[in-house]
Amino acid sequence: MPRVFILPDQVEVEVPDGAPLVRALWQAGALVETPCGGFGVCGKCRVRFLSGATPSPTPDELAHLPAQDLAEGWRLACRHRVIGDAHLEVPSESRPAIAQVLTTAVEREVPLEPAVLRLPVTLDQPTTHDERSDLRRLLDALHEQHGVRAAPRQVPLNVLRQLSQGMRDSGFRPYVVLFHDPNHPAKTRLLAIHSDESQPLLGIAFDIGTTTLVGYLVDLQTGKQLAHAARLNPQVQYGDDVVSRLTFVYHDPAGARLLQHAVVRGLNEIIVEACQLAGVAPHDIYEVVAVGNTTMLHLLLGVNTNSIAVAPYVPVFADLLSMEARQVGLRTSPSALLTTLPCVAGYVGADTVAVALTHLHNPRGGTVMALDIGTNGEVVLRHQGKYYCTSAAAGPAFEGGRIYQGIRAEFGAISQVSVESNGENQWLHITTVGGSPAKGICGSGLIDAAACLLDLGAVNEAGRMNSNGDADWWQTHLTEVGDLKAFRLVSPEASGTPEGVVLTQKDIRELQLAKGSIRAVTEVLLQVAGIGWADVHRLLVAGAFGMYVNLRSAQRIGLLPPLPPQRIQPVGNAAGAGAKIALRSVRERRRAQWLARHMTHVVMTSNPQYEEAYMEHLGFVEALH
Repeated sequence: MPRVFILPDQVEVEVPDGAPLVRALWQAGALVETPCGGFGVCGKCRVRFLSGATPSPTPDELAHLPAQDLAEGWRLACRHRVIGDAHLEVPSESRPAIAQVLTTAVEREVPLEPAVLRLPVTLDQPTTHDERSDLRRLLDALHEQHGVRAAPRQVPLNVLRQLSQGMRDSGFRPYVVLFHDPNHPAKTRLLAIHSDESQPLLGIAFDIGTTTLVGYLVDLQTGKQLAHAARLNPQVQYGDDVVSRLTFVYHDPAGARLLQHAVVRGLNEIIVEACQLAGVAPHDIYEVVAVGNTTMLHLLLGVNTNSIAVAPYVPVFADLLSMEARQVGLRTSPSALLTTLPCVAGYVGADTVAVALTHLHNPRGGTVMALDIGTNGEVVLRHQGKYYCTSAAAGPAFEGGRIYQGIRAEFGAISQVSVESNGENQWLHITTVGGSPAKGICGSGLIDAAACLLDLGAVNEAGRMNSNGDADWWQTHLTEVGDLKAFRLVSPEASGTPEGVVLTQKDIRELQLAKGSIRAVTEVLLQVAGIGWADVHRLLVAGAFGMYVNLRSAQRIGLLPPLPPQRIQPVGNAAGAGAKIALRSVRERRRAQWLARHMTHVVMTSNPQYEEAYMEHLGFVEALH
């Protein structure tokens, strides 16, 4: 088989002749960025052939790579297959990375009522007059002493194998670990037999985002969070946004399996890291609760997503589900259960339900809108006891996708832009993630930059860059990239790159398309409820967007409405907070089911109200007062 040697990793991998080059790199652990899902339209998976046969450039490469780079052996990994041995360089800018993962949130305290319990039982020892099996003896004692009924068929094989020894080691006074919901006693399940109370009883809550994964390790006896861990979702290898991954699965028969293996690998890494931080073992985790958008949950379970990819976008499942965690490959207790919270529709998932569970759980509360902005913006409105929800396909612009020099919030990403003045002179002040030299721009920096250019007059309300020659200081920042107008944010000298960091006219248009879609769906929800922004008591901005983006800049470009600042509240990772609530309380899980059933899903596809609002909000707004 051909061998591919990869620099600077100094690793070698053998792959079948004709295997996709991207998969060979993934197999070797040299992950490459494929934000478009490997369809050759983003140009971000650059690799260089150092020896071996360099493939001829494809039309996509001719469009994305300069002639000099092509001559030096640079190609797009997603456009080629392995043909013979090769030595490749995979540069750092072609690899996925992220520095900022939001783990904190405004939380809601709930009484501790976990599904996982540990109950003491006292057993009569077997005699010639009492020949009941060990299992029947235990089940009878559970019912007599705690009123808990469990069926023999609900006993996992690994528990059955440890039952006899566990009972006798404890002197017939074992502690029984159960999965038990009082409202669904028929589903009671034995999880373990402990000889005493010293062994930890743990659960972990996951927020499975399109870009990031976050896990929270919780002590189920106290409700205390012991540790958390986070990382980039390994599925980004297959596309930056939901649509790219749906497309990948649609065209590749093995796509669902590959994406399922990727996300489970990431979750298992988080489990190990969180347990190491807390000084506990993964085999003491007896329940996993997961939230995510509908596609992410389907991919977690390895369920084909083709029905979500095409109209009418119907999911395979939407209800709250519980199953053995080992069935999906999670490395926890062998008998641990995985619970996924309910979804509402194909593009309104359990993460949205979790946001509502955290902040909109009381139907008698005031009129509040919760907005979670990412590659897929999701919105919930509560008004007079009714719930309305929808989603907007914003695309990856808010996370740096489809932006000429867009990157995630990794070291060197421009995260803040402002105009500074000393009274006589003005200049741009640039802040990067980690304080590193600027190498690109992430979503928060993009929104700041657009707001600044609007304030300066360098971009007008229609989104066009102004190059008419007043003697304003910012005129010297105007440049061109190819045939596109551009605004230079950072000089080549300051960034150490030939172009510096620029914002192009096409980038402004991508931002307008994304923010127009998000703003339009919020307007439609208000119309359906028969109210206006004046009736909204609070606008909750969930996720990394609310924590890292300058909300004034978001209002300046028209992404957020012109509400008074005190009525807009960032709430952090509200989806993760909702997952923890569900892990701690079976009562709250039932509330999540109630919320999912009572949300009116407002469909935006072919919706004339949405189309009208979208066109109205494509442009930028006039200056704020």
